[in-house]
Amino acid sequence: MNRLHLRLIWLVSAFWLALAMPAAAQTEPSPVTGQHLQAINSSFARNGIAYGRVEFDAYGRVMLKGDYADEPEVDKAFSLAQVAVGVKWVSPVTPENIRVKTWEKKLGSLFARANVLSPPVRGDVAPGPIRNRYALVVGVGRFKYGINPLEYAARDAFSFYQFLTDPRRGQFRPENVIFLTDESATRANISNALNKLRQLAGEDDLVTVYLSSHGSPPDKKGAVNIVTHDTETKPRERIWYTSITEDMLKEFVEGIRAKRLVMVLDTCYSNGAYRAVPGFLPPGGKSLGADDNEGYGISNDYSRRVLGGAKDLVLEDETPKAGVAKSMNTGPIEPYGKVLIGASGSGEQSWESEQLRNSIFTYYFVDGLNRYGGSVQQAFNYAKPRVVSRVKEEKGRDIDQNPQAMATSPNWDMRLTQVTTR
Repeated sequence: MNRLHLRLIWLVSAFWLALAMPAAAQTEPSPVTGQHLQAINSSFARNGIAYGRVEFDAYGRVMLKGDYADEPEVDKAFSLAQVAVGVKWVSPVTPENIRVKTWEKKLGSLFARANVLSPPVRGDVAPGPIRNRYALVVGVGRFKYGINPLEYAARDAFSFYQFLTDPRRGQFRPENVIFLTDESATRANISNALNKLRQLAGEDDLVTVYLSSHGSPPDKKGAVNIVTHDTETKPRERIWYTSITEDMLKEFVEGIRAKRLVMVLDTCYSNGAYRAVPGFLPPGGKSLGADDNEGYGISNDYSRRVLGGAKDLVLEDETPKAGVAKSMNTGPIEPYGKVLIGASGSGEQSWESEQLRNSIFTYYFVDGLNRYGGSVQQAFNYAKPRVVSRVKEEKGRDIDQNPQAMATSPNWDMRLTQVTTR
């Protein structure tokens, strides 16, 4: 085995080990017992998982071990473990802990390609002035397979759509904005819309994607998928195959030619969304030892993976004041980059407000767009403290919701309004 192969193995291992480690060492005593492990192992046997098993990890969580036929069998085992103890106490899956033939094939393919391919050299060339502007706006409040409805998701999407297409505000051409809500917001329709934007948008175009819905339980990588109208819940692991996955968004972000992309995800996993689905939640309807407000939003790891995993990604609280970049030939450069905004943090819910009749985040984010001429960064900075405060005011002083933003450029203050040039 040559040094390149060893390097690739190290990178893959480091990636998965990073996913397996919690953001901070677990200080909370684990409520998981040996009896829970026995029950999960028995459940594996009943469901045809012959060679998989579970053990404790270093933090007292349930960790998958053993042999699995393929990734769907891993997902089934992971789902069965979540039903037994809840999502909080199931460790993300790493290839170091289990053996999966499909992963072996993928790694083999990676090594084979590495022998003949070298990474492309890409300069960070700024785009020119914005030519065309495209958008996808999705709000899913009604669900086909027993998931509890969201009262204001379609309304959230409509308020965002109105801002974009209003001739006095966003001035997006209506024919350039794909708007999907409820029954029309199927996985296929959303996937087709993303593909259409990817085909249409050129380097100098601006693309905006807004998605409001429930999230799935965190999958084996810790990612919360975006639930569509037709996302399935039986068997439980089907939710990860019939929703908008991290890989789908990552493929879209990496494949789009536009150098200006704003993606807003007002979505999270909440136990309450699945209380009507038999057998979906653990006994008690939540993770062992968790409170009734258990929820999971968009993590920084998720954002980094979707935006390409670059080391120089900028968190919103690390962002310096935006300056004006210069080009030798074209003068001032408009802000650009790819931005991912999440309505809540990794261990939080994204809350709706009966008083505002909107998602709290979307209400203040759109309000910020109105106040600051469509400025994405200023709208986010305006919305974040108001979301934090409003959630505590309406939902309880011990409830947190902290919107997140990550960008590929420190100067990501793009505008979702038509910029008039002279």
